[in-house]
Amino acid sequence: MNRLSSTVVERLRAARIELRLSQADIAERIGTTQSAIARLESGRSDPRLSTLERYARAVGVEPTFAAGRPAAPSLERTADEVRASLKAGDASEALRHVIQFLDDIDGADRAVVRRAVRVEPDGTGDERWDALLAGIAEYVSRRAGLSVPGWASAPGRFLRRFWFVIEELMGRPMPGLAALSAGSAQQELASRGVFLDHASLESV
Repeated sequence: MNRLSSTVVERLRAARIELRLSQADIAERIGTTQSAIARLESGRSDPRLSTLERYARAVGVEPTFAAGRPAAPSLERTADEVRASLKAGDASEALRHVIQFLDDIDGADRAVVRRAVRVEPDGTGDERWDALLAGIAEYVSRRAGLSVPGWASAPGRFLRRFWFVIEELMGRPMPGLAALSAGSAQQELASRGVFLDHASLESV
């Protein structure tokens, strides 16, 4: 957890205690588990901005730490963030940017979704992540009842070999988890050869 996140979490925890709320109370209010809140407060997890914002609302704290956040989600910006994370050798951070995009666009109206995915993002430097982002563009478009942007169906956005994202994150073969992800991957990703279980695309 970075220094800013640590400071924010300390403020939120103090507000929770002042309100005499338990970790379980907060978990119920923001739709997660008590153990996830315990990991967050102890610094053992790297919370997403959307998680911090939900926690802040649950304890009545103004989420001023999000003031510099861009107003609208953008897959272009997400691709830039993924590229930077991959360049730094941090695939887990790259995936967090993808999940943050999904969190940001959840519940957005059709116009916001259309703007978020209409422009083809620059390549990430890794064709596997390029295919994943195309799958995400198709996934959010279909969920919003929109046509899939043309760039997401380009031949370069489909893999010739299957990619099990969990093995990338763990740095070694994980046959059991790979099989799980193959069975629960979103169709929009699987059709591109990208296998990531559905639960991994959801915020804690």
